Amino acid sequence: MKIWKHLSAEHIFLGISIPDKNSVFQFVADICKRDHFVKEAAEIYNGMLAREEMASTGIGKGIGLPHTTNPNLDDAHIFLIRPEKPVDFDALDNAPVDIILALLIPENETTLHLQILAGLSRLCKEPKFLAAIRNAEDVESLREEIINLEEKMAIQ
Repeated sequence: MKIWKHLSAEHIFLGISIPDKNSVFQFVADICKRDHFVKEAAEIYNGMLAREEMASTGIGKGIGLPHTTNPNLDDAHIFLIRPEKPVDFDALDNAPVDIILALLIPENETTLHLQILAGLSRLCKEPKFLAAIRNAEDVESLREEIINLEEKMAIQ
């Protein structure tokens, strides 16, 4: 599963001022409404909030993987957010999050959901991936670096 196929340059945000976890959910929800993925931002916000109430999606090492499904989505979308300052995400290791990979999946795409989560998990174990995000100066070069990294990982 190539993650970059679901990550458009328009959904990579570097240096965004986001004060807390709920603001992350609202930010993603607002972009979904802006881009006409859903009619109401609350659909995405409430889905992410409900998922987060089950268990934190702060997986440790400064990474947050908030995700939700929605019946109105036509395709999967990944949002990569590097906040200006790390955000408290109630992570498993109690460390604040400086990399957020928000995942939105059509409701009936369980297999795709699991494939993308597995792909993101694999990438998040790759130090070059994390360094690329943390050190990126612009969106286009970061997306290209992610594509190249995934292609190299597929060959190995």
